[in-house]
Amino acid sequence: MASGRFETNPEVRELMKVSAWLAQKGWSEAGSGNISIRFDRLPPGMEELSTGQPQRLPLVAPKLGGRYLLVTAAGARAREMDTELKSSTGLFNILHGGQDMVCVWGNPQATSELAAHVAIQEKLVEIRPEDRVVLHTHPAHLIALTHIPRLQDSRAISQALLRMQSEAHILFPDGVRYVQYSTPGSVELGARSAEQLERARVLLWHMHGAVATGESLSRALDYLEYIDKMAEIYWILRSAGIHPRGMRDEDIQSSLKHFNLWERHLKSMSVLEKTLNR
Repeated sequence: MASGRFETNPEVRELMKVSAWLAQKGWSEAGSGNISIRFDRLPPGMEELSTGQPQRLPLVAPKLGGRYLLVTAAGARAREMDTELKSSTGLFNILHGGQDMVCVWGNPQATSELAAHVAIQEKLVEIRPEDRVVLHTHPAHLIALTHIPRLQDSRAISQALLRMQSEAHILFPDGVRYVQYSTPGSVELGARSAEQLERARVLLWHMHGAVATGESLSRALDYLEYIDKMAEIYWILRSAGIHPRGMRDEDIQSSLKHFNLWERHLKSMSVLEKTLNR
């Protein structure tokens, strides 16, 4: 299959567009940040692909068996995605059983965070199959928040962020999730991230970056833009010498009740409380 045919795929074009935007925002400096898109089957026009040598996955992912992952390559620069697509991404067939993968197009050297993408994509098939995209990037406002000791858990950082703007709790009634430190690229980081996805689409990795899942790459970026805006407001207030207290409890409750999200919010916060008290 010709490279040009692959590049005309709508999701591949979206990958190039969003990557350029990430570079412009400064969220994917140099070769940082990574993306995966899950396909249940090859889209039309991608049938005649060459087959590479099998590679062992960093963890067993049986639910991904028979599916395909389009993954950014190790060291790929977001700012070059539109001009260096074939060397910046790889399309992998996850073999049945979920132990091995074969690169069928592009760069066979997948991102160093492959373990996280595989673990998260495996979990998404189970809990939220409509979410086929995983986006990891480095928004500075959010990373800076993870340096504050009192905000280093899911409940605390959700409260700090979502009180900053009146629509935030409506957009994220389940809050965001905080993943404690694990070595970058490790299976442990992937496993911890997957565990946190049951009720949230945005994860913050301790002093590392942010992850979002979504039905499309643009939607995953939307989630991170929303959350980063809350962090930006937080830091503007801090830099002005104002302690960011945010919205009052009664106003948050009123908004959530208006949109029939109050009970869902309470349930999610209760789950977080139980997790913290283990």
